[in-house]
Amino acid sequence: MIRKIRRLNKNKFTLCILTLFLLTTIFSGISAAQLDGGAEEELGQEDQDYSKANAFQDIIYLLQNYYVEDVEFDTMIQGAIEGMLNKVDRYSYFMDAEEYEEMQTEYEGHYGGIGIVITTRDNKLTIVSPIKNTPGERADLRAGDIITAIDGRETADMSQMKAVNMMRGEPGTEVILTINRGDNDPFDVEIVREDIEVPYVESEMQTEEIGYISLAQFIEEVGPKLETAVQELKDQGAKGIILDLRNNPGGLLNEAVDVSSVFLDEGEVVSIRQKNENERVLSINKQINGDTEIPLIILINKGSASASEIVAGAMQDYDRAKILGTKSFGKGVVQSVIPLKDGSAVSLTTARYYTPDGNYIHEKGIVPDIEVERDMEAVETAVEAGETPPDNQLDQAVDEMENMIFVREFQDKKASGQ
Repeated sequence: MIRKIRRLNKNKFTLCILTLFLLTTIFSGISAAQLDGGAEEELGQEDQDYSKANAFQDIIYLLQNYYVEDVEFDTMIQGAIEGMLNKVDRYSYFMDAEEYEEMQTEYEGHYGGIGIVITTRDNKLTIVSPIKNTPGERADLRAGDIITAIDGRETADMSQMKAVNMMRGEPGTEVILTINRGDNDPFDVEIVREDIEVPYVESEMQTEEIGYISLAQFIEEVGPKLETAVQELKDQGAKGIILDLRNNPGGLLNEAVDVSSVFLDEGEVVSIRQKNENERVLSINKQINGDTEIPLIILINKGSASASEIVAGAMQDYDRAKILGTKSFGKGVVQSVIPLKDGSAVSLTTARYYTPDGNYIHEKGIVPDIEVERDMEAVETAVEAGETPPDNQLDQAVDEMENMIFVREFQDKKASGQ
């Protein structure tokens, strides 16, 4: 009987062969003794030519005929696809048509949710960073927090996209996250969703001579917007720039190149190595007017990932900037989003990236030149008192920049004979 089913469904199952490991793991506990006599006879004979492809087809048969409830064929196949992608690495995943459309909406900078970026690390749903000025940041969610449940539903084995969809929703509605933070007991955080519209590039003068730019994410046109912001700050008297990449989870690769081009005028920004060691080198964008002279400090933390690390890594390798803060997240792989014919899509890890000096920072992160931990106790005290939280990392960056400007002016005077 089983062999007959295999022949009838051979073409239907050909594309699904690679998903064997997921389904065999899920149902490995089922034995022939637990089924009725007919199934035991059909599955009981050993076959030296029995392959994982045969096992996959047999499991489909078992699900369709012996599972306690009816299961749609498409549901089984989608589950197998999701499991296959989740197995290879935590950054590869499947999106159905609705999820893919939502992802595109997010890159337009407008959606209903709480404003956090997540990943799966060590099979745990982990916050990469809260986005600035969003409910997630105001709820004091932090990089490295583990989300163990969403509205009471445990996140173990939950796909990343499923978690994203559960946290998104109509503005004004509430979601409850159960958070595990270090050695503390898990605790619930109630968050009201808002319309998340992120100002990706914000700038201001910190002092009469120091400009500050916060970059929230690497979406389209961030590079040119940063170029404009730097020039506007210089017009206001800035002699040094602090670029804040803390809690910036990354984004578009080409925008990382453009952002780096604002402060470099030549050279490699990043190299991308694909399967079989095919390498593609991305150099600075000559269409960006780079300022290679203005003193630069880049702030990073555990929430700085991917494109943020590309920029920080390039600036560090060229000794173009001082990196200040804490070690970054450590995501050194590149994903390509590949649309499928039915409107769904696959986010697939297609390459590793290396800094100009050939450093592969995956799972390692960028180590800052000046390590400064955020004083979270002072932050929490201020929040409880309804005050603006202090930022000791930014304060130290300002002090460092004042010294850098002083040294630069001294060197310029000495060179001119003054």
